[in-house]
Amino acid sequence: MQKQRLKQEIGLKLSPQQIQFLGLLQIPLMSLEKRIEEELESNPALEEETESDKASESSEQSWEKSSSRNSNKEETPREFTHQRELSLQEFLLEQLPMLNLNDLEYSISEFIVGCLDDNGFLSRSLLSITDDLLFKMNLEISEYDLIPILKSIQSLEPIGVGARDLQECLLIQLENKEPSSSITDAILLLSKHYSAFSNKNYEKLMRELNLSEDELKAAYKEIETLNPKPGASFSNQEEGNNYITPDFSLEVQNDELKVVLNNSKVKQLKSSEYYKNMLKNLEDTKGDKEAISFLKDKIEGANWFANALIQREQTLLNTMNCIVKLQMDYFKSGDERTLKPMKLMDIAEQINLDISTISRVTNSKYIETPYGTFLLKDFFSDAYSKEDGTTISNKVVKSHLKEIVDNEDKKKPFSDEELSERLGEKGYHIARRTVAKYREQLDFPVARLRRTL
Repeated sequence: MQKQRLKQEIGLKLSPQQIQFLGLLQIPLMSLEKRIEEELESNPALEEETESDKASESSEQSWEKSSSRNSNKEETPREFTHQRELSLQEFLLEQLPMLNLNDLEYSISEFIVGCLDDNGFLSRSLLSITDDLLFKMNLEISEYDLIPILKSIQSLEPIGVGARDLQECLLIQLENKEPSSSITDAILLLSKHYSAFSNKNYEKLMRELNLSEDELKAAYKEIETLNPKPGASFSNQEEGNNYITPDFSLEVQNDELKVVLNNSKVKQLKSSEYYKNMLKNLEDTKGDKEAISFLKDKIEGANWFANALIQREQTLLNTMNCIVKLQMDYFKSGDERTLKPMKLMDIAEQINLDISTISRVTNSKYIETPYGTFLLKDFFSDAYSKEDGTTISNKVVKSHLKEIVDNEDKKKPFSDEELSERLGEKGYHIARRTVAKYREQLDFPVARLRRTL
C-alpha cells in the first residue's frame, strides 16, 4: 500500500531579466563590450547616448550619474595592438620547398605539419595519420614510410619541431649543436637514462655514465639551454595573445585609496526617442496592435538593459570598495603578509548582497594596483589560528613557506616533513599533508625534483 506524505519546499524562481542581470554581473569588461554590441544589434529601440543627450540632462541628474559611474575621471587609455604573425604551420610550410621532396612527399609533409600542436609536437601517432591519409587523400602508405618524411620536417626551423615527445625534441636540438664532450654526455643522458635524468638521480647517472659531478653538471647545463616547446613562440590563434584588461584601478591619493571602475570604453545607452514617439503616435491613432506590442517590448527591453548596466556598475563598485576596506593594510603596503583572512560571506554581510552575487562579481575580474594586476579571487583566503589566538590568512603561511623553499640548500632540499618543522619554528604548526598542499599551490615540486648539483 502506498503511503501519502506531505512535503513542503521553499524555492526561489528568478525571472528571465534577473537571470540576465546575474549574467551581466559575471562577465568581465572585455565580454561586456561584446554583450552591449549584441544587444544594440538585436534591439532597435536601444541606442548609444550621445554627447548632446548628456548635455541636455540636468546638472543634478548628471552629477548623480557621473558620481556613480566614475565617468568623470581621466582614465589612462589602454591600447593594446595586435600584430598579425605567422602561425607555426605557416612558417613551416614556407620552408617545405627548401626540402628535396617529390610531389607525394610534399603533400604528406603538408598534412603532417597540419597535425602539429601549438608547441610543435606531433601528438598523434603515425598509425592514425596513415589512416587519415587513406580516408582523406586516398593515399595508402605505411607508418614506416612516414618516418623519413617526419625526419625531414624535424630538420626545419625551429629546431625540435615535429618531435613526438619531449625526449625526442631535446635530442633533436642537441644533435643540431656543435659537437662537444658535454653535448655527447647530454645525448647519452637523454637517450639511455631519461628516467634517471627526469628524477634527478645524480648518483645513478654518474655511476652508470662514469661521469664526474662537474661533467654531469655541464651536461645538465646544456639541456637547460634547450627549448622544451619550440613552437610555443608562434601565434596559432587568430586573435593573438590574450591580454588582461583590469575591470578596476586602484589610485592612491594622499594616502587615501580610491577605486575606479574602468568603464571608459563601455557605451552609455538609452531607449530611442524615435521609437518612443512612434509608439505614442500608434497608440493615439489606435494603430496596428502587433506593432504597438512589438515597440512596447523593445522599449521596455532597452530601458531594462540601460538600467541594468548602471546597477551592475554600482554593485561592482560597492563590492570592490568593501574588499579594499577589509584589506586596507595590504592595498597600502603591497605586502602579502598583511592580507587578512576573508571569505565571500564577509563581503556579502557588509553590503547586504547574496553570497552568490559576490561570487559572480569577483569572478574573472581584475584590479590594477601600484603593486601589479590581480584577480579579485586572490584576495580571498582561509583563516589560520596561531597558538596565541590570533587569526591570519593562510597566504601568510604560504609566503613563509615560499621564503623557506627559496632559501633552502638546493643540494639538500627540505622534505615536506622538514618544511613542516621549519614552519613550526616560525610559530606556524602545519601538518605535513597541508604543507604538501601549500607547496603544490605555490608550484614547487617535491624535494627530489628541486635538487640541483
